[in-house]
Amino acid sequence: MGTYLALDMGAESGRLMAVEIGKSISTREIYRFATPVITDERNRRCWDFPKIIEEITTALKIAAPGGPYLSIAVDTWGLDFGLLDKHGNLIGLPVSHRDHRTDGYLEKAAALVGKERLHGDTGSQLLEVNSIYQLLAITEQTPDELAKAHHLQLMPDLVLHALTGEIGTEYTIASTTGLYDVLNNKWATKLADDLGIPTNIFGHVQDAGTIRGTLSKKLQDLTGIGPIPCIATASHDTASAVVSTPFKSPGSAYISSGTWSLLGVELDNSVVNDLTLKHRLTNEGGYGRNTRLLCNIAGLWLIQEVRRDLKLSGIELSYSQLVELAKSQGDKWRTLIYVDDPVFIHAGEMIARIQKFAEKTGQPIPITPGELAQCIFASLALQYARIADILQKCSGLPMPAIHIVGGGSQNALLSQLTADISNLEVVAGPVEATAMGNAIVQAIALGEIASLAEGRKIVKASDLGIKSYLPSADAEIRSAIAGLQIRYESLIN
Repeated sequence: MGTYLALDMGAESGRLMAVEIGKSISTREIYRFATPVITDERNRRCWDFPKIIEEITTALKIAAPGGPYLSIAVDTWGLDFGLLDKHGNLIGLPVSHRDHRTDGYLEKAAALVGKERLHGDTGSQLLEVNSIYQLLAITEQTPDELAKAHHLQLMPDLVLHALTGEIGTEYTIASTTGLYDVLNNKWATKLADDLGIPTNIFGHVQDAGTIRGTLSKKLQDLTGIGPIPCIATASHDTASAVVSTPFKSPGSAYISSGTWSLLGVELDNSVVNDLTLKHRLTNEGGYGRNTRLLCNIAGLWLIQEVRRDLKLSGIELSYSQLVELAKSQGDKWRTLIYVDDPVFIHAGEMIARIQKFAEKTGQPIPITPGELAQCIFASLALQYARIADILQKCSGLPMPAIHIVGGGSQNALLSQLTADISNLEVVAGPVEATAMGNAIVQAIALGEIASLAEGRKIVKASDLGIKSYLPSADAEIRSAIAGLQIRYESLIN
């Protein structure tokens, strides 16, 4: 069927991938770059967008000789955005959700309209870094930016705007904002009005698979890649990952495992009730406007930040080395943290914050890299199992397995811990699920694949190194895990 370009951007790094789709699917990394962060003149942690576009241009130059390509599409993390003025120019740099500007704004919004409405009007998780609270912060801190703004462009749409000059908003990424009403498929404009957020910046929401435009003549000339179509794929990276997840059956859970771990189930309709509010579940859009009922979990951000802290202290370890050090610990459950405690949201001094949490909760303080890694992986597995159980209750469907896709699926220790604690089979892989899903949506848009179901059949027919982890049947281990789950709950409450 041909080769597609998938620009898969995470908060840690971005990659341009060539994805070949025929009777099977395969990927090839063309170029990788660190996602650049910069501090702006207002002392905010921002994404260095000009540098991002410079890196993408370099990637396309490198890709050009390996063409032709049928199309290109972009997926990124959710939440963050840029504001464009009436001429389509960027007003300042996109601010990272890891910046402190939203501190306290969830409570401010709740004081204005109530937590029940923040969740009920949108189906969204109450997460202080969501776009809704970023926009509320702007209304108070930098209202001059909103005064000039005509368009809100979430990160994948902002990149597509830079590639094509076209302005647009794709459905799956819009659903991450906390301002999109997934139950009625429209912006929650009344909620925005009541929070003082201008609604003129919200554009028409397009389906995943919309052809946004053609690569601009300027970029064609700079890169030599030609006039290829630019498609708005399922542009939230998790939505793309779910597209290519080879589910065992309906009701199976997925974990898109990267900087964030997004654990969810794929449903036909949204679920909004007291249980989803209590347990911070969110209804995000999927391909074909289905629903991904999920929970945003801190994920590998924790180990990324610990690794960064270690490097600053002169200890440089790879992720695989940290996994091996965690495996070597005599007590797998020595220290646990509640991974979604707000104290772990922001960048910097992660080791100190983990140690402070341990001290506060009367646990042994992790000191060595192995102890820190053990603490993170054990705690993540406990949170995965906890949320999987809640999702099963909300969906009303049996959950035969948890599929872990993305980079985190390579962590055999975390996969086995998750299987043991959840007492469910864990299916790990494909590693490149996001790039594959990105390309499958492109292929459907161009008529090369008939449907999502056909795309998933191609994934299942491919040799992608998918592994299965079965839960331990040992009675002693099962008994110990029951006690661990009670201990973990005590850290939350």
